[in-house]
Amino acid sequence: MIKSIQIKNFKSVVDLKLELGQFNVLIGENGCGKTNILEAIAFGAASNADKLDYEFLGNRGLRVTENDFMFSAFENGKKKKAIEIDFIDDQNKAYPVNLSYEGSPLSWINTNKEIAYKEIDKIFKEISSGNKESLSNLADTVKEKSWISAISDMFNEISTDKNSVTIFSSLYKSIIENLFNNPYIADFIIYNPEQTYLRDFRASTQKLPFSSKGEGLFQELKKISKNKKKSKQINEIKNLLEVIDWFEDFTIPGDLLSNEFTLKVKDKYLNKKLDYFDQRSTNEGFLFLLFYFTLFVSKETPPFFAIDNIEASFNPKLCTKVIQTLSKLSNKMKKQVITTTHNPAVLDGLDLKNDNQRLFVVSRNIEGHTKIRRIEYKADRNISLSEAWRKGYIGGLPDNF
Repeated sequence: MIKSIQIKNFKSVVDLKLELGQFNVLIGENGCGKTNILEAIAFGAASNADKLDYEFLGNRGLRVTENDFMFSAFENGKKKKAIEIDFIDDQNKAYPVNLSYEGSPLSWINTNKEIAYKEIDKIFKEISSGNKESLSNLADTVKEKSWISAISDMFNEISTDKNSVTIFSSLYKSIIENLFNNPYIADFIIYNPEQTYLRDFRASTQKLPFSSKGEGLFQELKKISKNKKKSKQINEIKNLLEVIDWFEDFTIPGDLLSNEFTLKVKDKYLNKKLDYFDQRSTNEGFLFLLFYFTLFVSKETPPFFAIDNIEASFNPKLCTKVIQTLSKLSNKMKKQVITTTHNPAVLDGLDLKNDNQRLFVVSRNIEGHTKIRRIEYKADRNISLSEAWRKGYIGGLPDNF
């Protein structure tokens, strides 16, 4: 799990640290920087996966723009600083990202990784030459760079004989991968599903089961339903959907061709002769729930992801129930989630006594910089969180009117 993320110089974020739990909710007024925080995390994750091309950034849910607009723009006339997104996991291991761009066409690079390659090159050359004095000096230099201390640790285990040179050579790439790449981070994506994608069940062309807009839902359901070992997942999704009063069942016909996309949904109130209707006729709230429950239940979806505007298409009371359900699912299925919302009812689904569930208020200070503040549990709080937000007691509301 990711324990904290430090973001510097990305869009409206100049310097911000986010201390994460398992299930995290961000609130704040429009334009305060909630989505910018999610995008910074997705940008860092793209670097972690070595996928920094515009095509891959867009697929992760980022609003792709010109490179210059990715930087904070609060200091006129000054040279742009690198964008920094540093991840710390629950073992206190750091995965640092330092992003800048160069070349034509402009392309992003993680300069930390480039420096690490150069440092390893130096070590490799010194090991090959057998110059112990230079090796000792180089080790001290590398140790000063705390974010690549693992290189120094590796160096200390390698002697100057030929066998060690061979071993080091074979581990060359794996050292870099171990320092900067973590699959848990690399698959991070911002989900912002749209009903048009959910309703027509178009296929996803990405490695992950779902695209940021919801493409691939049917593929994943079809895949799960055909696997007898995963039948429990389908049953769990159906049980979760009973939060909708009219829902009775859904099935995926077993005789569908590869290019056929049909989900049969059963409404318990309808005439039995009608039997089922397909996904084109169901309401959008059902489709969003189906997407979220599949996203959380499936073992093929990322372990770390975000959902922007999670309340879309839900009744306020349903919002509360959905958050209660998803926060429990995140713990059960070991999914770490960050969501944003503008609906106060979402907050009433949180249990702030549980440190795994966290609420943050995002705002912009007098200089326009995005800041974040955690709202912690208070035993003497005698009103609901939704009311506290609506009345302005916890912030996150416009104050200019």
